Amino acid sequence: MYTQDFKSLIKEIRKEALKIGFAVSTMDSYLAIWNKFIFWKNEQNFIYNSKEYERFLLDCYNFDSSTYNSQVSSRRQQLMRSKKMLDNFDNYKQFMIKRMLPNCLYSNFPSNWNITIEKYLEYCKKIKLNSNISIKTKRNYLERLLSYFYQNGLIDITNFNKEIIVTFLNKVIEKGQVSKRRNFYILRYFLNYLFIEGILAIDLSIYVPKIKTSKRIKVPVYLKQDKIKELLNNISKETKLEIRDYAIILIAATLGLRISDILNIKLKDIDWQGNSIKVLQNKNNNLNHLPLTKEIGWAIIDYIKNSRPKCTNEYLFVKMKYPFDKMTQFRQFNKYFNKINLEIADDNKKGIHNLRHSLATNMLEDGIPLNIIASTLGDTLETTSNTYLKVSNELLKQCALEIDE
Repeated sequence: MYTQDFKSLIKEIRKEALKIGFAVSTMDSYLAIWNKFIFWKNEQNFIYNSKEYERFLLDCYNFDSSTYNSQVSSRRQQLMRSKKMLDNFDNYKQFMIKRMLPNCLYSNFPSNWNITIEKYLEYCKKIKLNSNISIKTKRNYLERLLSYFYQNGLIDITNFNKEIIVTFLNKVIEKGQVSKRRNFYILRYFLNYLFIEGILAIDLSIYVPKIKTSKRIKVPVYLKQDKIKELLNNISKETKLEIRDYAIILIAATLGLRISDILNIKLKDIDWQGNSIKVLQNKNNNLNHLPLTKEIGWAIIDYIKNSRPKCTNEYLFVKMKYPFDKMTQFRQFNKYFNKINLEIADDNKKGIHNLRHSLATNMLEDGIPLNIIASTLGDTLETTSNTYLKVSNELLKQCALEIDE
């Protein structure tokens, strides 16, 4: 058992975690929980006790770790992982990690392999039409995979063979399903690309299995137009933060933009004379020109004049504290959402993305054609149909087939 005080324990955990590839932001989120435990404990130089930590989680987060299962929310999974990290390090002085592969930051492979990686990612972007997010994800996973193979004896990419693949699969067979699914998916398509380009004589992708995992199904919360008005009216705009939040939520509710796309809007993207906003959608690289309504226009003006820090940042929405960087996330939505008088089931999914879902559903039930809705959302007609037609009960009734007796 770890005999040093708790602050020394979490300091060492963070150091070792970063060494094996955990992201700084990930460890900072755990530190926030552990520091709250220190405040809850209200003692100096105490030794970690697992039972006390369980009581802390129950008192502060209403989370009973003894009833934990993999189907709980991501937040509760994070709370449970914060406990497991402490327990493992306290008992074994090391991580009992499930991480399949090391972070590429702490491993390497021949620099000439980067040429093949770049060509593959260019192929994914131009031929497969992958988004920038998908390209970034593939790069991260692929670099870790190739680092693993190089460290385990693969001298050249052209030397990939069935035995190397099977050895890798046998080594990671006990790892988590989600981790295997992601890594196997990246590896399978990369091997297929090497075969298509003639780099490999055999399509080794056939030896990499497809992993099916069950997903927790969460139903988005559908807000009718009166509830959206109630949501906006609940934002008093008495503070600089509320003025900013109102503008963001109004754009999401009126234009149906994803939060990532809202935060990517630049000042130059707003055409005040033409009454439009130019939005390059991060998920599918679609360039969309959306109407700058009077309501949105005045909300943005109010934000720029009375809330936005005076800075040279090119993005519309910036952080309130120096150095006024671009906002990268928006966590305030549920603060306003929870004020609405609305019954929500436990399996409903909360979040600002529900405004996009609600806009599409309201447009459907107002009789607006699917192709117009798809254009507004920047989605394909097929995606819009599959996503939103099934949630509109009225339209499903209209589409029901009459069976002759």
